[in-house]
Amino acid sequence: MSAKLETVATQRSARPSLARMMGLVLLLLWPLELLRMLIDQLWLNNASGWLFVLYLLLAFMIAGAGNRVLTSVLLLGIVGLVVADEAWHLAVKGVQASLVFAAFIPTVFLLRNAMAGDRRLIDYRERLERIGPNCQAGMMLVGAHMLGSALTVGALAVLSPVLPQDADAARRRTAASVTMFGISLSMLWSPVFVAMAVVSEFMPHVPLWQPILVGFILGSIGIIMALTFLRMPNKFVLVGRSIYALRAIIPWVVTVAVVVVLVRTFSALSTLEAASLTLLPLVAGILVAQAPDVRQQALRHTRERLDRLGTEISIVAWAFALGTVMRGSTTVELLVQGLFGPETAVLLLVMIIVAGMLITVVIGGHPIVAASIMLAVFGSAETWLTDIVLCGAVLLGWACSSMIGPATLIVIVASGMYRVERSSLILSSNTLLNLFFALIGVLFLTALNKVIT
Repeated sequence: MSAKLETVATQRSARPSLARMMGLVLLLLWPLELLRMLIDQLWLNNASGWLFVLYLLLAFMIAGAGNRVLTSVLLLGIVGLVVADEAWHLAVKGVQASLVFAAFIPTVFLLRNAMAGDRRLIDYRERLERIGPNCQAGMMLVGAHMLGSALTVGALAVLSPVLPQDADAARRRTAASVTMFGISLSMLWSPVFVAMAVVSEFMPHVPLWQPILVGFILGSIGIIMALTFLRMPNKFVLVGRSIYALRAIIPWVVTVAVVVVLVRTFSALSTLEAASLTLLPLVAGILVAQAPDVRQQALRHTRERLDRLGTEISIVAWAFALGTVMRGSTTVELLVQGLFGPETAVLLLVMIIVAGMLITVVIGGHPIVAASIMLAVFGSAETWLTDIVLCGAVLLGWACSSMIGPATLIVIVASGMYRVERSSLILSSNTLLNLFFALIGVLFLTALNKVIT
């Protein structure tokens, strides 16, 4: 028994050093991958590839039991398909395709840390603190939607200090719920989120502006539904006040989205590559304008975060690789043809995609795993489901599931920052709103598909 405890203690003590090593590998891999996007050289491809393999190995070594099981399942899925199809080149292609996350995810975290100390955000938070509780929830909803489009989950860190320390449980739960809902809705259209990047990466022939536009419309519908759900006076006046309070931030958010779309449209770069390359100059502009101590804090937090990104990057990479293998698999293609065809109703297909993602995430699955499978399966099916509606359905399922999954990052962070039990966030009236929004979204996408076809 003592020998077993000693072994466990040794493993735990080794993890910080492995995490540090993993962070250093990522620190080297990040600029190499950015350079590889611009320069197509064999030595650069090989160097990035082998470093990424080393990084994934280190990530597996320090991962918890649950993430090791998930990684193993993904690897078994990849191996099983390439063996069945006798197509090992698909596995290589899948890993190469996922390499871009080694640049995209660190870039997004640098953006988040740079924006966190921006004076414009601090001014906005101070405005919220001066507003009464009844109106505060509505402004936090709109604010979370706009801030989440650039900061992703980092918007929680900006908005949570608005509540006083002695706020009662009901007020904290309401604030957490509206903030989560606003951030999740921005996932529908923001190119900064992994969701949009993954969808556009699987569907490169769909112009990026199309899923962004569809997602923005869905997000706007969600905001209107949430405002209707909240009990507060002069709701639409409140929206105007919220937008006015964000006037210094909205131009920056629009600039990020427009630049990524333009680079993606008028270059050979993928969405992930376009975002990785174009966000860095924008982040540099923010950092240069900041005070030296604020800038150093952002860079220090980013460096520290690199040591802890292993699980996120590895799960995303292996799930993306599995999806890439599935898309090129003849076994999957034959299976899909036997399940779905032109006679399958589009409404049923959209419902299966959204419900499938919701169920997967609720039982503890990772949304990118579900999204990769849905995109691979339904992208191969010969149905009347259009590509843009497939993109919208996956984004809708991803956004809705992120609000009710017990292991999703948004739920975990919101629970901690607002001091609310996860169960009370998931099993609340917000869940009913979320499911109702998912239903409305399914009907909207079905109608859109009918208009297009």
